[in-house]
Amino acid sequence: MGVRISKRFHAHQESLPTELPNIALRHGEAIWLLTELGFRGNAAQSTFHEYIKSLRKLGTPFKPGEVGFARRGLANYSYYHLMELSLVLSLRVYNAVPDSVLLKIIRHRASLRDCYRRAYLERATKVGAPVNLKMPGKPPLNLRGVFLDLEMHFAGGRLVRFGPPKLLSGYDAFGIYAKNEIFSRAFLPIKLSLLAEQIVETALKAPLIRAGRPPSGGLNKHRSQ
Repeated sequence: MGVRISKRFHAHQESLPTELPNIALRHGEAIWLLTELGFRGNAAQSTFHEYIKSLRKLGTPFKPGEVGFARRGLANYSYYHLMELSLVLSLRVYNAVPDSVLLKIIRHRASLRDCYRRAYLERATKVGAPVNLKMPGKPPLNLRGVFLDLEMHFAGGRLVRFGPPKLLSGYDAFGIYAKNEIFSRAFLPIKLSLLAEQIVETALKAPLIRAGRPPSGGLNKHRSQ
């Protein structure tokens, strides 16, 4: 379960906006986006909807008192809200996120939002600049984008370490994957730039969905860039 990557998306990577666009999705539209990215999996729409509502009650992705939170279906999900929610859904174990992990993500929200911003803006420059790894007799391995390392470690089913979150280049992330010898490290670096690109592309094409009403007649009404 996770982000679905399509050939169509790879063909459109270069056409994404250079700067972060202003994204404001209603609850139903956010559910549609998460479903499009594969986070709902085989769960019924009603089950997934209730799970997202339960996360909101626990403080994800809206903090207490944040504009839109108390208005239920009229909440506006920004790029940062969608990134936090997608990150949380990526960390599910047996279809749920451990409370200890959720609390850590909320606690590190400010630094993580900076990571989300850089993941999109530096997806092909600076930390995310393309890396070409070569080995004799093997095709070159091309890595691009920013990776996120949450430094998560579990022992006896209990979270014993989290953070601080840090961004990695493709080269550094590859090194962690290849040299990892810590079996308590449940989650290795996440392809944060890829997630950021998928969220932006999908959000810009989200159908207009009123609260409680799924899109009908096809996706003929989309947000434009």
